[in-house]
This record gives sequence, C-alpha cells and structure tokens, in this order.
Amino acid sequence: MSLDPSASSSTVLGAIPAPPEVFAVRGDVVTPDAVLTDAAVVVAGDRIVWVGAMEDATAAGVGDAVARADAPLPTTYVLPGLVDLHNHGGGGASFPDVTSTDQAMVAVLEHRAHGTTTSLASLVTADRETLLARAALLADLADAGEIAGIHAEGPFLAPERRGAHDAELLVAGDVTLVRELVEASRGHLRTMTVAPDVEGVPGPGEWRRRSSRRGWCPPWGTPTRRRSRRRRWWRR
Repeated sequence: MSLDPSASSSTVLGAIPAPPEVFAVRGDVVTPDAVLTDAAVVVAGDRIVWVGAMEDATAAGVGDAVARADAPLPTTYVLPGLVDLHNHGGGGASFPDVTSTDQAMVAVLEHRAHGTTTSLASLVTADRETLLARAALLADLADAGEIAGIHAEGPFLAPERRGAHDAELLVAGDVTLVRELVEASRGHLRTMTVAPDVEGVPGPGEWRRRSSRRGWCPPWGTPTRRRSRRRRWWRR
C-alpha cells in the first residue's frame, strides 16, 4: 500500500500492514502539540502507524481501519499510556506483600484500567529473605510482559528520613545484597532508591559501578546531606 505523507496534514509514522493486523481507536487525540478533535490512532502490531483527523484517514491509506473502529462516546480522549516508575500496588494488593503472581496482577490490572500501560513494581524495605522472594516473584511478571521491571525502595535509606519504612530493617550499603537482588530479579531490577550518605553506599565507587554495570541507576532517596554533596559523590 502506498502512503503519501504530503496528501494530508496528518502524520504517517510507518508502513500499514494489511488487516486484521491493523486496528484504530477514535476520539479526541492528545498529541504533544494539540488536541485533534474527531481523530483516530491507527495501530499495527505493537506500533502506532498513523495519527490524524478522521477526514484525512482515506487519503493516508488507513480509511478502512478507521471505518471499522467503534464510534467514540462523547468527550472520549485518546492519549499515550501513563508510565509509573514508583508503584507499590493498587486495588487492595501490595507488591511488597504479595505471595503469588495472581495477587500481584490485581494491582497491575487496577492501574492498567486507569491508563497506566508501563509500570515498575516497587518494593519497600524488608528483611533479606523477603526482598529476594518478592524480587523473584515480580520477575515472573516482568518475564511475562505485565510490568516493565522492579523498583526497590530501600533498605539503604537514612533512618532520620525513613518515612513509613521500618527503622529496624534499614541496613548499611551492602554490595552483596545488591548483587543478590539483581540475580533474584533476573535482570528486571531497573531502579533502586538509596540514600547516598548512608554508611556503605559512598566510598571508592564499587557500589555505584556495580549498579551501572547492571544497567540501572539508583535515584536518591531520604538523604541527610545536601544535594551538592550527593552530586559530588556521584561524579567521583
């Protein structure tokens, strides 16, 4: 099928496969620049291939796909899925407490129903055995594509600013525990919230280098020192 991007004011992002691989969603489409009234998004496989006004669909070669789409309800908006990088659960299920993937999926589906299409499942400070068990369980969901990965909040946090974290379970920076978490998560540990001034975290850089080699970068959390000191530590 030949597509001519100059045939309309819409945007063609890729080639259009033949049906039934193609489907469309209609509504008022939110783009980075404007809200397109009475528009459509056409999807082929796992790619968005066309976005534009309904009146431009035929000229862009996607008229059939758009015509098959259900008519939207009034005030229906189509916008990119939400990305949640710090998510402890939902729908009555808590990622740090689940003991089965079925329980964890309750939280995943709750957020997905409200527009979150990409999320990291967040753990909280816990004992070593619990952290490793939860990381392994959530890795199953990541393997299945239900979550984008795992976020570990703690246990390397400052006691003075621990928030809801159990003070008795906070520990000094521990490279061995980090390695075990990475291994338990089977490569799905994406971020880890740490306090850069907690004992065992700053130093020659082994902890920092290990995290970067594993493909993730720890965001700062509950520090006791000023931001400028954290910057200096990370640049070392």
